[in-house]
Amino acid sequence: MPPRRTPVEATNPMNTLVAALVIALLGPDVESKPIAPPPPEPQAAATVPAAATVPAAATVPAAATVPAAATVPAPPIPEVDAFGYDAFQSSSGAITGGPIDDQYLLSPRDEVVISIWGAMSETLNLVVSDQGFLELPEDAGRIQTNGVTLRELQPLVVRALSQIYAGYINSLDESKSTAFVDVRLGKIQPLLVYVVGEVNKPGAHAVSAAVANVINVLTNAGGVRATGTLREVKIRRNDGKVDTVDLYRFLQTGEIDFKEIRLQPGDYVIVPLKNKSVRVSGEVRRPTSYELVGSEGMRELLALAGGTTPDAYLKQAQLRRIIPSVGETFLDLDLEAILGKPEGNFPLADKDLLTIGKSVQVRKPIVSIRGEGITRPGTYEWTPGMQLSGLIAKGEGLREHAYLERADLIRTEDDFTKSLTIFPLAGLYEKDPSGDIVRTATSELDFPLREMDEVLVQSGWGMGGNDKSVTLSGHVKETGSTVLATGMTLYDLIFTRGGFQDSAFANGTYMDLAHITRRVPGTIRTRLIAFDLGALLRKDASTNMPLEDGDEVRVYSFEDLTTAATVRVEGLVRKGGTFPFSQGITLEDLVVMAGGLVPQAVRPEAVIARRTGGGTESDLTATIVVAIGPSGTTSPMRTPLFVDDRVTVRHQVGWDPLSVATLGGQVIYPGSYPLSRTGTRISELVTLGGGLAVNAYPLGAVLRRGADLGLINESEQSEATILTIDLPAALASPAGPEDLLLLDGDRLFIPENPGSVGVTGAVKRPLVLQFREGMLLSDAIALCGGLLIKADLTRVTVQAPSGATRLVGEDENPVLVAGSVVEVPLQRESERMRTVEIKGSVAKPAIVQFTDDATLGYYIALCGGFTAQADLDKIVVIHPDGLLVASEKGVAFNPIVPPGSIVVVTARPTSEAK
Repeated sequence: MPPRRTPVEATNPMNTLVAALVIALLGPDVESKPIAPPPPEPQAAATVPAAATVPAAATVPAAATVPAAATVPAPPIPEVDAFGYDAFQSSSGAITGGPIDDQYLLSPRDEVVISIWGAMSETLNLVVSDQGFLELPEDAGRIQTNGVTLRELQPLVVRALSQIYAGYINSLDESKSTAFVDVRLGKIQPLLVYVVGEVNKPGAHAVSAAVANVINVLTNAGGVRATGTLREVKIRRNDGKVDTVDLYRFLQTGEIDFKEIRLQPGDYVIVPLKNKSVRVSGEVRRPTSYELVGSEGMRELLALAGGTTPDAYLKQAQLRRIIPSVGETFLDLDLEAILGKPEGNFPLADKDLLTIGKSVQVRKPIVSIRGEGITRPGTYEWTPGMQLSGLIAKGEGLREHAYLERADLIRTEDDFTKSLTIFPLAGLYEKDPSGDIVRTATSELDFPLREMDEVLVQSGWGMGGNDKSVTLSGHVKETGSTVLATGMTLYDLIFTRGGFQDSAFANGTYMDLAHITRRVPGTIRTRLIAFDLGALLRKDASTNMPLEDGDEVRVYSFEDLTTAATVRVEGLVRKGGTFPFSQGITLEDLVVMAGGLVPQAVRPEAVIARRTGGGTESDLTATIVVAIGPSGTTSPMRTPLFVDDRVTVRHQVGWDPLSVATLGGQVIYPGSYPLSRTGTRISELVTLGGGLAVNAYPLGAVLRRGADLGLINESEQSEATILTIDLPAALASPAGPEDLLLLDGDRLFIPENPGSVGVTGAVKRPLVLQFREGMLLSDAIALCGGLLIKADLTRVTVQAPSGATRLVGEDENPVLVAGSVVEVPLQRESERMRTVEIKGSVAKPAIVQFTDDATLGYYIALCGGFTAQADLDKIVVIHPDGLLVASEKGVAFNPIVPPGSIVVVTARPTSEAK
């Protein structure tokens, strides 16, 4: 059979060479697409510099510049769900330069700078010849640089120069030298490297020789495709030798021989198809797909995945394999047996999927003991033959108040059901004369434990009802619960935990009233008991009382019961608001606390409003007007303030501050412009700004307006109101109805034409679409894949670029303008659900399916009817819009219930129901 021909553009010899290399390395059955010849006049930005040529043996013709088509942005590169591929997908652009390390291999036309210093001084700027030689002056000979690194070049240069400068340089013993040599690189030549095969952007890539290695070149080529190999990347050297690079070692450990992956002029990088890809999932440290080469199998796959996790169940892993012409087959593998042998392995095939499950531990070898009767409750290791006494010993024995009459054993049976066994500890343990509980000599009552047994030992003190407590809270030194001792009184609790011996702390306490909240025996209710704390602390016996279990005592501070005194400032200050009142506070103090005056406060004054008389609203009177100097520190600023004073800092009467409006966006001269006293309109402001720029989009103009800058705070200024305006109409008809008068602080912004239309909400694929003249609403929705089933066509809105929003009727199909945003909402929840909720006094409260025109009686019947306690005079139907429809006494009530409604049937009080 004749060899298969690969179509190649014959007019370009370089294309023929690249195609031959691909066929040689990938095989004759690889189909290669024709490589287009370069354009006759390539763009300058994409041209490879003339100096970036390779040796004559593999010279790239001058016309072989990077095609202009390469300047068009490429589509996003898809992410590959396999190990290592994301490492070559850089989001920061191509790698074109970088620092030079001492392992750099010299290339033809590299500049080498040799500096001689010490007893003699000389600098030599030499260039590596195209044949790879470095010619030294003055008969020092030449140095062969092919395959020589920068580090290796240094001693070669020193040895050569020592032949002509023997009196200064000693290459055998540097300590005897009086002159010294430094070797570094000057200019280095860029390389033009071809990358072909399974990469996202195949073709020629210009790269600095300093960073010319396989890793950087693959990154510049957009990364490797999912079909390409990372473990058998080929480098075709200029001398015909082919090197194979396995990038997995670099990706896993960061280690690689950079001399092996460094590229030289005339080298080509070829990424063949990968032969075997296997995915591993489940209990491995790095589950994903991995590429296997050669005879690698199960052992190598698990090593690449970082090994198995401690939870992995290796006795039964599942392997899914696809057999040609057969389909999927499944194998159960015992990985413990396979990997237990030193050389054990299992062969894998392309597209295999290995799943390693998690170990399921049926019974755990543990026992536990808990309760107030054990010294150290917890979970302990179970061992065969372990008995009850051994578990108690592990818990460091029973406490002196352990309850010996009963203990509980909770056992997990073989079918994982729980069983309870009650047994006494008395006989196995007893109290000694010192009160400690010790083990007796009797062993008949001891019994063996099973794994997962749980023993509960109660406290005799708690079983006897001695674990009573009371709680203290509020303005006291020690809050929280404490044990209720026998005979404990209210005074005992307050004295020991209140901290009122501290006079400074006591001065902040409200002594006239405190409370005890006490449970009413036999009910779930509580009652409040008030007492005089001051009298109690004076040991007034009439206020003291015994405490009961569960009592909650609360003490109050003056701050708890009084309203904090404040003063307020607003107007021409930076941070207006309410501030705490302090004795001696002045107007100047308050202005400083508010951050000082705003820059617009040129001639300010303060108006102090003060409550007088009975404190009614009519008594709120402006009592003081204080003129404030430019510095804000004149003597009137020392005016004292009183509780609840309200201060407004304003411009002095008769002072008219300069009013300005701001013009921004696509105008000739954006900036702030003063407003005329007679009024400035939108069209006049645009004229002051030199008119519209070429890219201006008047339909999208927005006017932001805040309140008067002299009367609002800095925080309020950011909450400007957006006014929708019609700028084209305002410019076409100056002083017309659309040409609004501007106010101080107005900001007019004229954007560029966005050239797009946004569609959001209940469409299959919300997008920002390229605008086309005459685009209809239906066109935009169709380009987004159409409507979702739950789209609400009655509430579709179109927002114009100016911010104006209109509701579109179901039968409308308006023409859109650039910058429009279409919002298609989902149906309301009640409309989507189409349900009715029945709750209250019915037999079976439920949420039922809505039925058209169904009445209240229909839904009540679905829920089993009314209960005996139902109050038929107090039925309420709550509509989805919040409307309440209620029954009236003696009037028939059976309304139609709309979808989304809630029906509440009220119950009569218990006494009335009886």
